[in-house]
Amino acid sequence: MRALDFIFAARPLLVMPVWSVFLVALRYHHHLAGKNFQTGDFLNLAGLSLVFAGALYLNQVFDYESDLINEKLGFLQKNVISLKAMMSAYLVVTLTALVIGIFISVVTLAVYLQIFVAGYIYSAPPWRLKDRVVSSLLINGYAYGFLVALSIMPHINLHNAGLLGWDSPFYFFITIMSITCITTIPDIKGDRATGKRTVAVRLGSRGALGLAFLLMALSVYPAHRSGFLELVYLSVVSALLILVTLFVNSEKMILFTAKFPLLLVTLLAGYFYPLYFLFIVALLIFTRIYYKKRFNLTYPEMA
Repeated sequence: MRALDFIFAARPLLVMPVWSVFLVALRYHHHLAGKNFQTGDFLNLAGLSLVFAGALYLNQVFDYESDLINEKLGFLQKNVISLKAMMSAYLVVTLTALVIGIFISVVTLAVYLQIFVAGYIYSAPPWRLKDRVVSSLLINGYAYGFLVALSIMPHINLHNAGLLGWDSPFYFFITIMSITCITTIPDIKGDRATGKRTVAVRLGSRGALGLAFLLMALSVYPAHRSGFLELVYLSVVSALLILVTLFVNSEKMILFTAKFPLLLVTLLAGYFYPLYFLFIVALLIFTRIYYKKRFNLTYPEMA
């Protein structure tokens, strides 16, 4: 059970967007380059998973107080994992990811290092970019969207850069910012009480939803430029849902709207890579079982 505690404390369902964005961007690249999924892609995905898991460990350490106020289930709050043990886990997974990056390529190491730095300044004082309106949007979009989509080409250079499909990193940069706006809404109470200046705290829930709608609508442009029509449909449907949520005063609707675009990206990745879809189904089942047995809690839920 101890090993499982550390696995689930790494919040694999929050790493899932990384996998989905990576695989969808990889599919677009493979379409341009005429390639297929290779062992190196899996190793790269493993390295990305570890460096993001480290960022999520660190986030829990520095969000301890606000998570208590927002009544979020925390492994630290429940004394399932000690602060020292979580910091040790953060160091282990981060260093392992950087070693993997060294073995893959200089480009991959540079991407992992940027994610590592972004994860640190996102949560740790005195920077705490997550608690500021503009910086929280930019750093989430850059790390989860742009860098993940960029990482699919470990050996990118001036001669082959066109095969990346540059519309893809910019597309995910914008959509992740849109989703970030919505995810700040449920935490308004605790964030305001602890002095955080998030999108929702500064703009209110309707303002955050309005900005999310504008960003999601804007993402249609790079999706259309790429010719990747599936992403166009994803943005249009997600933007319409956000627009509906603007006029429905429902916390459950807001939670669903925040998760819906990522659900669509995950389903799209699962369509391209069926084994990934089976993995996600298995992960959801085991996550449900773990949280029920460990905390007597039903998790995850769509809203």
